[in-house]
Amino acid sequence: MEFKDFALRPEVLAALEAKGFTTPTAIQAQAIPLALEGRDVLGQARTGTGKTLAFALPIAHKLEAPFRGDSRVASRQRGRPPRAFILTPTRELALQVAGELAWVAPHLHVLPIYGGTGYGSQAEGLRRGADVVVATPGRAIDYLNQGILDLSHVEIAVLDEADEMLSMGFEEDVEKLLGATPASRQTFLFSATVPSWAKRLAERYMRDPVHVNVVKDEQVSYEELALQAPLQTRLNTLTDVIFAYAPERTIVFTRTKAEVDELATGLQARGIGAAPIHGDMSQRERERVLGRFREGTDTVLVATDVAARGLDIPEVDLVVHFRLPEKAEPYQHRSGRTGRAGRSGRVILFYGPRERRELENLEYAVKRRFKRVNPPTPEEVQEAKWQRLLARLAKQPPHERAPWRELADRLVNDREAIAGLLAFMLGTVSAPKSLITGEEGLVTVKLSGQRLTIARVVAVLKKAGAGRIGRIVLSQDAAYIDVQADELESIQQNLSEFHLSRAHEVPAESPSRERRESEGRTPRRERSYSERRRVVSR
Repeated sequence: MEFKDFALRPEVLAALEAKGFTTPTAIQAQAIPLALEGRDVLGQARTGTGKTLAFALPIAHKLEAPFRGDSRVASRQRGRPPRAFILTPTRELALQVAGELAWVAPHLHVLPIYGGTGYGSQAEGLRRGADVVVATPGRAIDYLNQGILDLSHVEIAVLDEADEMLSMGFEEDVEKLLGATPASRQTFLFSATVPSWAKRLAERYMRDPVHVNVVKDEQVSYEELALQAPLQTRLNTLTDVIFAYAPERTIVFTRTKAEVDELATGLQARGIGAAPIHGDMSQRERERVLGRFREGTDTVLVATDVAARGLDIPEVDLVVHFRLPEKAEPYQHRSGRTGRAGRSGRVILFYGPRERRELENLEYAVKRRFKRVNPPTPEEVQEAKWQRLLARLAKQPPHERAPWRELADRLVNDREAIAGLLAFMLGTVSAPKSLITGEEGLVTVKLSGQRLTIARVVAVLKKAGAGRIGRIVLSQDAAYIDVQADELESIQQNLSEFHLSRAHEVPAESPSRERRESEGRTPRRERSYSERRRVVSR
């Protein structure tokens, strides 16, 4: 199926063709024909799958231009109330949706209204009149209560990212706004998940809606990795991950605004172009940050959940969850920032040594198991930095090198000076760290042998002079142990009956008994992910 197969007006098809859109996504292919028939649609699809066009195209097709060329008619249209009303949870998403509608429906005047900016210009825009209003709930309620926003002529109402509006506490505002629109309107509700509130909304405000669910048929387009990292050394691990995986664009999600600022500052101090974005920033500041990120001036965006949805950010290669998400839904929305528009992506989730069961609960909730990976080794980080430098040098114009060739000849045999220059440009090599926990000062070693037990491993290492012994992971024919980095050489010299070597990777530990049991039977009542977290925390 192609867009030209839909019964869309010629100017809409021409706008799609001009943008290079020919084939609809799954949600578009299923929702648009129903919308064009006049049906109410409850569309369920993940972030980044084209939900905006799924409702923008029916609006562009069904709403005629308010006037055609007659200035006297045009003057009478001042103050005309909107005929389409779209609610979004964030100002970024409101601007993105308005931008999409502007090019797909140039015959309509689209007005975004949102918080974080002055009331005057937006209020004047409503007084002048608009065909489509795209709004955030809080600002829309303000204008509705002031009598500036008139929703009595709305023909099409859209709730975009309804589950996010629920999580942000907008239930009452959304219902009041929908209640101000005519009962005869056509209603679209789009969301990645359909919580009970969304179901109640559909029952109360939609007429015999068709539930289009493409989530059940979708496969995630990103690789999901879980990496154990203690919180006290997690910033260093994050830095190593960004260097070792060498993404062009990365989004790091964490919980609090203060931690966003702290992480961005910490990454900048380590030579990484990072910028914070969160709800305390003004709209102008956020747009400036996003502009630098899109242009590649900053390669890392550190964000609260404000960036999980609605930001028009293409080609994000890596998403990092700096802290374990408290619910499954934020995990899915954050992760959906990568692997979009046919591209593959990668998601890395950090978890602490005591959060293993909570990680398994998250896997249970999303019905996928994440691949366990070890932190990058110092050698891997060093090689990644070297390769990045070589790539930059390959793009350097020859005339920039010419003035330095004579000095380079003098340095050729000065090994210390060259090493110093590399350290100055690339930074110092990070301290040894555990492959199991990421803790600095420890190295992970492999002890080969049959029928190894934890007690036997500890006894062997203590006999060889080991002081501190950290985590131990047993496999079929070996044990992986954390020991003090400065003791490794002496331990190896004192061992006789076993072979001990530096480990370069550690096999993933098997799921806990609770996880194995839950996969082998159906529980009498499935707990939500947040409920399971509360049980674990007790």
